[in-house]
Formats: sequence, C-alpha cells, structure tokens
Amino acid sequence: MDSIKRVSRQHPSSAKHRTLQKSSTLNRKFVKRPVGKTQVVKRGETEKEALARRRALAEKMNKERLLLAGKQRVGVQPLSSRKAEARKVSAVSVPEKEEKIEHPTAVVAKARMAAAKAEAPRQLTAQELKDRAIKQALQRVATLQEDKGGEVQIDDAITKKRTGWRKRKLVLASVMAVASIALLGYLVHLNLPDLSVKVAAMQSGIEGAYPSYVPKNYRLDGLVAEKNGRIEINFTNKNGSHFTLIEERSSWDSVAVLSQFVEPTWGKDYVIMKEQGLTIYVAGSNAVWVNGGVLYYIHDGEGNLTKQQLHDIAISL
Repeated sequence: MDSIKRVSRQHPSSAKHRTLQKSSTLNRKFVKRPVGKTQVVKRGETEKEALARRRALAEKMNKERLLLAGKQRVGVQPLSSRKAEARKVSAVSVPEKEEKIEHPTAVVAKARMAAAKAEAPRQLTAQELKDRAIKQALQRVATLQEDKGGEVQIDDAITKKRTGWRKRKLVLASVMAVASIALLGYLVHLNLPDLSVKVAAMQSGIEGAYPSYVPKNYRLDGLVAEKNGRIEINFTNKNGSHFTLIEERSSWDSVAVLSQFVEPTWGKDYVIMKEQGLTIYVAGSNAVWVNGGVLYYIHDGEGNLTKQQLHDIAISL
C-alpha cells in the first residue's frame, strides 16, 4: 500500500560501524557489587525454626512407621481404621504444645531448693533429744577439765619462762658489770701515769710531764711521787733494773746548767747533744737538760740506758 510508509533497513555506511563497540562512559570493572545487610537472627525466630524442624522430622517418622506397618499386614485395612491409627500415631508423636525452655537462673534456683529440702533436718524424738543433751553435758565437763589442765600447764610454762628470763637478765647484768669494771681498769691503767704526774704537779706547783717514749721492757714502778717540791718518776724492768726521771723548777738556762751542774758533777766526761732547741748533756747513762723553766734529770746508776734512749726520752717530754 502506498499510504503505508515502508521503513527501509539502514545499512552501515562503512566497515567501522559494523562491529560492536564497548561503552566508554562506564567501566563496570570498577563498580562494586551492592552488599545486602546482614540479617540478625533473633532468639524467637531460632526457636520457631527448631520447632518446625522437629515437627517435620516427626511427620517423616510417622510416615515411615505407617509404611512399615502396612507392609507387615497381610490384608488391607479399611480406610477408617487406617485414619484412626494415623491420628493415634500423630497424637503420640507430635507434641501438642511447644516445649518450655527454662532460664539458667531458674534451673539453678530449683536445684538449690531441692538440695535445701534434702538437707533439712528431720524432727528428733524425745529420747534422741534427751541423749543429745546428756552427751553435750558430758562434753562440756570434759572440756572444762581439759581447759583447767591446760591453764595449769600454761601457768607453769609462763613461770618457768619468767624465771629463766630473770636468770638470763642477772647473768647479763653481771657480765656487763664485769666488762665495765675491766674496761675502766684498763683505761685507768693507761691513763694512770698522766694522772699521777698531774696530781704530783699540782702538789709541787710545777708543770710536770710524762715521757711518751719509755725504753722497751720498762714500765712505771708505782705512783709518781712528789718530794721537796720536785717530781720523781721511777721506771723498772723484769730484770730489776731501774732508772729515775726527776723534774723540778729552775731558773737556769743551758749555760747555767753546764757551769752549775754538769762540770761540778761530771767534770769533763760528758757529751752535748742538741735537738729541737734543746741542749742535752749526757754522761754515761745519765742526762740533764732544761726546758721551759723546768730542770730534767735522768739518773741510771746501773748504766743500762744508751745515749740514743736518753735522747729519745728527752725529746718525748
């Protein structure tokens, strides 16, 4: 018909338009697939699914039992009896009500109540109450006796302990007293020469001194004595040898000592030693010098002291 326009099929103008082209506006490789929301299964839904599974399992078991029962029968049962049996089996197999799930706290509470009921004491008879009272009375009497015996033993132990402690205290006090006396005696022995010299110096009115050097094996013989305004210190040793140190007030100097004492007493037989500002005159085992207004004189009649010992005694004063 001329009135109907015929649509002519368009042909590609060139070979370039004959092939399919990929879209250049959208690259699906970089488009992420939408992810659905994670479904949260609630507790109630889980219990419904479990109940549905139990019911399906019960129906399947009933069908299998019915099939097995039908095979064992020789004849064919009537339809009414089969329906009745199916209803009976269904009534037995499928639970009518949903099983009740108890909370764990309720289970624990029930268990505790059952244990309390099991442990509840039974009511005692009159005879049992009487026997128990007698037994308790006997136990109290025995306990009192044991307590008294224990108290006596404790008292004895406390008394012994106190006595032992007192003895230890007495022994300790005695030992401390002896040690104190010994220490005091030792200190007095060490300081006795100085104390004696100080006492004698106070009596004589001069400034006396005790030598810090004493020849070996010599020691102080008795106390320091004061005679006629001078101090005499005697030394002795184990062999009986002894020498005397005399100290007295004097206004002489070294020249006066030489002219007034050395030459008249020893003549020309003497040696002069000078040390630390002192002029010491030595004759044999005797020595004399003056220092600070005090005349010092060492007399050894046995001649056991050497010149070096005389020199050291004079320097130590």
